[in-house]
Amino acid sequence: MTGASRRLIGVLAILLALVLVDCTPQRRTRRRPEPTPSPSVTPRPKGKGPAAPTRTPAPERDTTRDPLTRLVTDGMSSRDAAALKVGDRARVELDSGTTDEAFQLLDAAIESAPKLQPLYVLRAKAFLAEGNAEMARADLDRAAALPAPTAWVAEAAAMKGAAFEVQGNKTEAIAAYRRALKIFPGNVTAKDALKRLAPEPQ
Repeated sequence: MTGASRRLIGVLAILLALVLVDCTPQRRTRRRPEPTPSPSVTPRPKGKGPAAPTRTPAPERDTTRDPLTRLVTDGMSSRDAAALKVGDRARVELDSGTTDEAFQLLDAAIESAPKLQPLYVLRAKAFLAEGNAEMARADLDRAAALPAPTAWVAEAAAMKGAAFEVQGNKTEAIAAYRRALKIFPGNVTAKDALKRLAPEPQ
């Protein structure tokens, strides 16, 4: 074998090796996708949920002495609001001693707005001013069946005590006044009556 043949064989061997290297299947590496960062969430403090609704405490002052028009709310009908205004006029007449005019005004107000509890309580006061305990208790029974602010519920209970007192039943009167104070400790009617009927020992 001549030198030229050897060189040719060597060149062919190198070319063959190069061809084999190019034809070898290359393993493709799969790239792992980078994890998508999750949105950051601020941890909720423990024990701090939505604020629970709070109940409005009953006022300590006896609001039954306030004008009835303060009971007017945004959702109240114009008829009820007008009846409360008439009730205020009746109370002025009652305080001045003119029960006849007070009765006329209260009868008209109750006919117009029969579900307003304070009007029955005022008319019961007018009946008691004339010494009519039975009619007063009838109005107070109607008042007890109607919704009303706590102060007015207590006032109705106290007026039952006044009715018992007019009838000469001191024991029942004291019990009714004490019930009124349990409903609303600031009731002036019951407080004043108990000072007269059952004064605390000194």
